[in-house]
Amino acid sequence: MNKLILTVITILCTAQAGFCVPPAMRDVIVKFSFAMGGVLLSSFLIFLGLSVYNKFRGNNDIELTPEEEVLRTPKTIDQAVKFYIRKNRLK
Repeated sequence: MNKLILTVITILCTAQAGFCVPPAMRDVIVKFSFAMGGVLLSSFLIFLGLSVYNKFRGNNDIELTPEEEVLRTPKTIDQAVKFYIRKNRLK
């Protein structure tokens, strides 16, 4: 790991760092950059789509079954306490 960091620092510290990379490696770096850009773009689009979906989904205060309620995260302390009491009541 230290050798890798030292190599990267050496390449970046040279006068013409862009020309130190062989052409084949440059193609790999460009392809990797495009792939990471695609991942970033798709992540942003998924986030945006889910945000819009949650805004227009409608009523969020539906009574859930106990199995479904386990998956819901309480938003306030009161909801958390009520959930804890309901979940742990003696049978």
